[in-house]
Parts: sequence; structure tokens; C-alpha cells
Amino acid sequence: MTEEELLQAIEKAARDKREFLDLSLKGLKSLPAEISKLTNLTELDLSRNQLTNLPAEIGNLTNLTSLNLLSNQLTNLPSGIGKLTKLTSLNLLSNQLTNLPSGIGNLTKLTSLSMWNNQLTNLPVEIGKLTNLTELDLSRNQLTNLPSEIGKLTNLTELNLSRNQLTNLPVEIGKLTNLTELNLSNNEITNLPPPEILEKGTKDIINFYKQQLEQNIDHLYEAKLLIVGEGGAGKTTLAQKIKDSNYQLKPDEESTEGIDVIQYYFPLDNGKEFRVNIWDFGGQDIYHKTHQFFLTERSLYTLVADTRTEDNNFYYWLNVVELLSNNSPILVIKNEKQERKLDINERQLRGEFTNFKETLATNLATNRGLPEILNKIQHYISNLPHIGTELPAYWVKVREVLEKDNRNYITLEEYLTICQEQGFKDREDMLLLSGYFHDLGVFLHFQNDDLLNKTIILNTVWGTDAVYKVLDNQTVRENLGKFNRNDLNNIWNEDKYITMRGELLGLMMNFKLCYEIPSQPGNYIAPQLLSLQQPEYDWNKENNLLLRYEYEFMPKGILTHFIVETHPMIENETCVWKTGVVLTKEGARAEIIELYRYHKGEIRIRVSGSRKRDLLTTVRHELGKIHSSYERLKYKTLVPCNCSKCKGSQSPHFYPWDVLHKFIDDKETEIKCYESYAMVNVQALVNDIINPDPILSSYKETNNMSEKSQPSIINNITVNGSTQIHQQNEGEANFNNYNSDTLINNALDEIIKKLNELNNKYPNVSETTATEIINAEFKDIQNNQLQKWAIIKHIFDGKRWLNGGKTAFIRVGEHYSENNVFYKAAVGFGEGFTENE
Repeated sequence: MTEEELLQAIEKAARDKREFLDLSLKGLKSLPAEISKLTNLTELDLSRNQLTNLPAEIGNLTNLTSLNLLSNQLTNLPSGIGKLTKLTSLNLLSNQLTNLPSGIGNLTKLTSLSMWNNQLTNLPVEIGKLTNLTELDLSRNQLTNLPSEIGKLTNLTELNLSRNQLTNLPVEIGKLTNLTELNLSNNEITNLPPPEILEKGTKDIINFYKQQLEQNIDHLYEAKLLIVGEGGAGKTTLAQKIKDSNYQLKPDEESTEGIDVIQYYFPLDNGKEFRVNIWDFGGQDIYHKTHQFFLTERSLYTLVADTRTEDNNFYYWLNVVELLSNNSPILVIKNEKQERKLDINERQLRGEFTNFKETLATNLATNRGLPEILNKIQHYISNLPHIGTELPAYWVKVREVLEKDNRNYITLEEYLTICQEQGFKDREDMLLLSGYFHDLGVFLHFQNDDLLNKTIILNTVWGTDAVYKVLDNQTVRENLGKFNRNDLNNIWNEDKYITMRGELLGLMMNFKLCYEIPSQPGNYIAPQLLSLQQPEYDWNKENNLLLRYEYEFMPKGILTHFIVETHPMIENETCVWKTGVVLTKEGARAEIIELYRYHKGEIRIRVSGSRKRDLLTTVRHELGKIHSSYERLKYKTLVPCNCSKCKGSQSPHFYPWDVLHKFIDDKETEIKCYESYAMVNVQALVNDIINPDPILSSYKETNNMSEKSQPSIINNITVNGSTQIHQQNEGEANFNNYNSDTLINNALDEIIKKLNELNNKYPNVSETTATEIINAEFKDIQNNQLQKWAIIKHIFDGKRWLNGGKTAFIRVGEHYSENNVFYKAAVGFGEGFTENE
């Protein structure tokens, strides 16, 4: 648009007393002073131009309620911006602003302020006057700090601070109690809440800062040192030597049964005392199943190796620690008994395990090397990331009180009373603290268990000892894991257990160590004590569905956990053994067998009968939940070939699941079988396994999406809804071939949620403006919200988009929001994204 054309447009809009003017995408480099004539304007769209500044006369547009300056080159705003006191929405996305004028504080009616992708280094304190703001986007700037006045924006529901250079958050952020979405990613904030709080979400994060604001702050210098290794390696001796170097070895010292916890203290340079909770783990195989409940993050690990033994199971323990502790640091302690040396390839271990730090040699009988071990332990444990975290002062006070309490357990009411005595007022804050201490391993409090939530187990050894008394009991072992309440009465016959038998049984159930036999109330099975012998049963090998999971490293207990979760379906309640189970459901049977080969493993599944896909879906769903409980578990899902040679075979060729999906994404319709060398239809391989419902039933869990979310839009249209889509073209047909894919459904759910949100946020915008907004929003998700983008990209992936994804999206728009201009913008974005791939 030329300058003359612009003046003519302004004159016409002034004569017509226009309330809305769209000057977006006009190539404007400046605005004339005549802009001041548009005093009737309520909405002005100047997005996607080349404006470097605004004239002071912009301040005369005092009736403006919406001003869109998205994607310009503004380096500053005129002070006159503060005269636009009726503004409710101000969009400054993708400019080059380095600061905001103090007059911004006059815009007290603003509800939405977006400053994504600018160069802001600070915010004026006047930002605190914008008390009607509900949405504030400051992402992709260069902010190093925030003014404490940010805490005055108490109506905020969304605050995006991602991709800045923030090093500290003001505790006043704790006043933003209406926040539902808070993004702090890609900063270097040193006073973040502990990870256990961060994982809980926005509400608990804000609550944490609120408590800091109310209570001041204190620091907790405490961590866990976990000693692992094979039985008899010297773990218990090391634990005692750390506490007291004068401890004398006992020639007949018994191996630890279960877990033992010892306290060790050492002084810090700041005058504080550091408390180390040394967890000595029993090395026997029977105890491995419960290790996963105590091998926690933000801890230091030591792996003790007996140099007299050739096989120290290094790789098992290193893998277990890496898998369950989120890469916490580990030291290898070589206990050179009788001065026998052991050579360890440290370079190889470092190459395979990034958390491996170093090896240290000692002879615990003579204390040789012990001082260096103590120094290293103190160094590594005092430098764990969470040490010295700023905590609300009451938290530390409650910890100090509980530390002096020698009881094995207290009631929830007693715990709440202690919190109140130390200054707590809100029950919610007290439970937040108990959840934090539970996650940190200070004590056990299972808040989501109807029975256990009434008890705080202060002495974890008391609880685990009780569990192991059952698993180690001779009668229970001889009965192959079967026990009843009378057995428990005999096992837990000491005074410290008698009144807590119900809770202790609940603890075993919570740890997935046993299940109640459905037809025999009061009788239980501990599956890890089942017989190794596979029972005899008939199996119809005709038309079986097969599936396999191969594990790069297989932690012990996956199958026993699965047995506990699926026990109501066990065939005749008896077709189960230590490494396998047969399930029945609605005319279908599933055989699930675990094969364990020196740390690697495999689970083989075959299903027969009617409705076998339903049962296979159930099996995969339960295994998926178990898999997702291990953050770093690596495994492959293998799908059997269905060529003429393989179909019906119990040993067909198998294809990796991810390879099949890559073929689908790349529009490769066939893949070769390496048994028959025949070409096989890829989609048919997938369809052999999946039902016309979610192909990855645990996908939403894995991506922190609620299992209780609404049915996907696609399912509503094609299955549950009254509107049926009929195939009209090839793209639509292709879409219907994979519309059951959970990845597609989840992607559509996410996109539709975002588009409806934008439609509500920017009502009555032009299609051109909507295109720019959707481009900025989805580019931001792509760059800053990687997990969400990983879901959404399954629609905007080039080949899926061309092969029916676009049809899917358009159909959803037609049936659910025909008038939402953002749907058209998203189609444009998808086409542009596809072209750029």
C-alpha cells in the first residue's frame, strides 16, 4: 500500500466513522499523523507490516479496545500508548521491543498482553497496575529478572515466561493464585521449587512460592546415599564405616535383609550440618522388586563390588540405577578383600553410563582408602542439584520435629497437628509438604490410598521389614507365595505390627507385591514366589495374534507387576507361574511369557479365540502403564508378519513397530518379509494388531495427558456422534484407514483446543490476522513446547497431511465450528508447514 492509498483509507474510515480497520499485510513502514482522525475505532489491525515506530498521535485513538501490532519491527512504544485506556487486548508478538514505557501501567483494562518474541530485558514496575490481565505472554525475550510487582496481577490465569534469561523468580509470584498455566522452561532459574513440586504442576508451584512469601525461607541440607550391589559384597560394612570409621568388621556379619537406613552427619563450610540417610539395600534377588520404590532421584549411589568375585553384576546395577534414579551420580567401590585387586574398564563404563563418576578402591578390614571414599561421598552428595534449595521455613521446622520422633509411624492427624504447631494454617499446604517428603524418601505417605493415607510411616525400615518378613517366611515360600490373614497374624505377631496389620498389607498391595484371590477373600498371592514350572494347558494355535516386547535392559518385576494388575482375568485363578500367565476375557485367551537373559529380556504374547484384539488391547494397555513408570526404559515392540508363510506360524518374522509407522509416514505401502521374501502390506500388519480404537493406549499418560479427557473429535464423528462421514475422495478414504490412530486423535484434540482458545481470545479478527496469529502460536509450540509439538505434528506432518490429515481436519471444522476463522488459518499453516518440510 502506497502512502497515498493509506491516507485515502484513513480518510474513508474517518468519514464512515469505522469502528474496525484492517491494515495488516500492507507493507507499511510508518503511519502518518492523520491516524489520529480515527477516533471512532475500537479495533485496529496493523499486523505483519514493517513498522519500526508508532506516531505519538496513536494516543488519540482513545476508543480502541483491541490493537494488533503482531510481526512488525517496533523497537519502542510511544508514551502516548498510555492514553489508550480502553484497550482490553494488545498484541505485540514478534517485534524488536527492548523495553516498555511506564505509561503501559495506564492500560488497566487490558485482559490480554502478548509480547512473545521481542528483546525485552526488563519490565517496568508499572506492569503491576494491569490488574485485569488474565493472559500475559513474555516468552522468547531476554528478561533476566521480574519486578516484585508481578505479584499484583492476581487475575492472571496464564503466564508464559519461557525462553528468557531469568535467574530468579520473585516470591511474590506466589500471589498469583488464579494461575492455571505457568511456563518457566528454558531459563536458568536458581530458586525453582524442588522437582517433586515442579512435577505436580502450576497450582503447587504457586502454592510453594506463596508459602515462601508467608513464612520466609530456610534451607534443608539432607540427601540419600544408596548402597547397592550383590549380597555379601560388603555393603553393610561400608555403611557402618561411613558412619564410624572405627567400626569393627564382624566375621559372621549377616547380610542385610531388605533395607536398612543409617544416619550420618558431617559439617558444611557454611556452618550447617549435612544429614545423610544411608540406605543399605539387601542384594538378594527377592528384594529387587521393591528397590524401584526407593531408588530415588537426586541421590548419590555407591555400587560395592567384592573383588574376590568375578561376576559382580556391574551392568545390572548400573542399569538399574540409571533407569530408576533419572541418572543420579554413582561411584563404584571396589572392596579389595584379602588385598585382591579388580581391574575395571572405567572408560567403557563412562561411555555407556553418563552417571558413572569414578571407581574407588578400599580394604574395609584395614580402612585403606576409606578417607578418600568419605571425601568423595561428601563432595558428590553436597553438590547434588537440590542441596540448599530455598524452602518455606515451616517445612524445615516440621522436618526437624519429625527427625527427633523415634516412632515407627504416626497418624495423619498427629502429622497435621505438628504442622499447625510449626505455623501451618492450610491443610492443603501440609499435604503438599507430606507429598514432598514422601517423594524425597524422608517418610512414606500414600495420599491416594484410602487406607494408607491415614498413616505417616516415619520409619521406612519398619515398613519394609514387615513386607520382607512375609516374602522371607518359610511357610509362604513353601506355599509358593500363597498366604492368608491368619498367616499374617503369625508373621506380624510383634507389638510394633499388631495394630497395623491392615496398613502393612495395604503397603504390600500398594507396592504391587501381592493380590487377593478373587474367589477366596482373605487369601493372597505374592507372584514373585510362584513356581517356575509352567502348568500344563491346551492352546489353540490357529489364527493367533502375536506381539513381542524386547528390552535393551529389563528391570526385574515387570511381569509380576503385570500379574498383580491383571489378576482378575487369570484363567481359573491358577494358570499363573513366576514367568508367565494365561488370561481370559469374553471368549479370548492371552498367554504372556517373560524370558530373561542376563539383563536383557523379552515378553512374548499370543492371543486366541473370539474378540482377541480386545484382549490384546487390554494387555498392551496394562504393559504400557508399567512401561511408563520407568522414565528411561528402552524397548522395542515387534509385530508379526502376515504373509502366506508366516500367517498362522508360531515363529513368524517380526517387524519393529516404529519401522512400520515410518513406512506409513513415508507412504511406503509394502515391506519385505525375510522369511518368505514376499512383499507385505504395511497397513494390514498394523491393522492385524490394533482395534479400531487407540493404537497406543498409554500414549496420553506418557505425554502427561489425562486418561479422563473427552473422547477424541474423530471418534465422536465416526463412531459415537450422530454425524457420519462418508468417503468422498481418496484422501478421505486414506484418512478413514488410520483415523483410529491415537496419535492422530490426540493431535486433533490438542489443535482443536488451541484453535477454540484463540477464537475466544481474538474474536472477530479477519482471516488474514488469524493466519498470522496461528502461524505465531504454532511456531511457538514447535519451538518451545516440544512435548506438545510431538503430539500436534502428527497432523501437520507432511505426508500424513497430504494422505488424509487435511481431510480429517476440515471435516472436524465443518461439523464442530464452521464459523471459526482459525480453522481456515490452521489449514493454511498446515499447507505451508508441509511445503517447508
